[in-house]
Amino acid sequence: MSSNNQLTAPGPRGDRPAGKKFGLVLQGGAALGAYEAGAIEYLYESGMECAIVAGASSGAMNAVTLAGARGYPPQVLRQLWEMLTVNPPVPFLPPMIRRTWSMFGVPHMYTPRRDYWNMPGWTHFTDTAPLKKTLEGLLDWDQVRDPDHMRLFVSASGVEDAETAYFSNLDPNQPFQPEHVLASASIPPGFPWTLVRHRAYWDGGLTDNTPLKPVIESLRGDEPETMPIFMIDVHSSSAPQPANMQEVLLRMSEILLHNNLKSDSQTARRYTRFISILKQVDQQLPADAPVRRQEDWDAVMNYALVRQIRMIDMNKQAGESAADFSRETILRRLSAGYDQMRSALEETSLAA
Repeated sequence: MSSNNQLTAPGPRGDRPAGKKFGLVLQGGAALGAYEAGAIEYLYESGMECAIVAGASSGAMNAVTLAGARGYPPQVLRQLWEMLTVNPPVPFLPPMIRRTWSMFGVPHMYTPRRDYWNMPGWTHFTDTAPLKKTLEGLLDWDQVRDPDHMRLFVSASGVEDAETAYFSNLDPNQPFQPEHVLASASIPPGFPWTLVRHRAYWDGGLTDNTPLKPVIESLRGDEPETMPIFMIDVHSSSAPQPANMQEVLLRMSEILLHNNLKSDSQTARRYTRFISILKQVDQQLPADAPVRRQEDWDAVMNYALVRQIRMIDMNKQAGESAADFSRETILRRLSAGYDQMRSALEETSLAA
């Protein structure tokens, strides 16, 4: 891995053959997304390549960067996080002030509103036009839209119906756009909702912060049996008592997101038990049973074949702020994500 005092990842080894394909599910968590970028770097350095990725919020930003990277994906991810770091113009500020400087904006992601005379009618506090410009300039959008290069999904939450939407690059009639990423990252009340086909969307993390479902449903061929799927958890179940209002809001959000993940994991375990019974039914059903011709049967059996879903816990420090975009913190999270993924894979090797 690159040294801890710089944000540039080493390039790929040119003589390395195409690696084992993996799937990836990336949570939202604002600046905590740097952990995910570090973890992804280790996977690529291990000779693996992402074939399918889904993300929410900052996880969606990482996902689209993987899909649209010009060159070595970990290097472009680090370039993204270099752009998202905040460097206060005032030198020698105390660390606590540096860690909260994002309240004044993250130049390549958002800027605070200044039309204070309209404040009674505000529905958001910032403008996210810089993020759209960043993604448009950094990525190859023809490549983003090519599902043969990498299948891509991002979750978003309907403002008016509270339903989860999954935007993907699978439908050529509805090309994947930067607005789909902005929709997934439109966390209220900080960010404005994003309009997609005349409908308003907020952050995907509100309804599905760990979008595993579209990944499993898009597996094809022998992928359910052979492709490992990594789910990267950047949130903590425990943390110290908040000491100020910002920490209250961050902790409240973290509890909601972590509980959603816990509920999803419990549901997945129950579903796995059901599938084990279903497999026995499958073995006893006649080959020409009418139920086998139903579309739902194929979809359910696709779940039954999935063998390798790995939850990778980033073990982040309790009480870490998702709003901390300071350079030193982003560097530490990139390094920690790399180390956590390495430790997880060293403890339990992947099935062949």
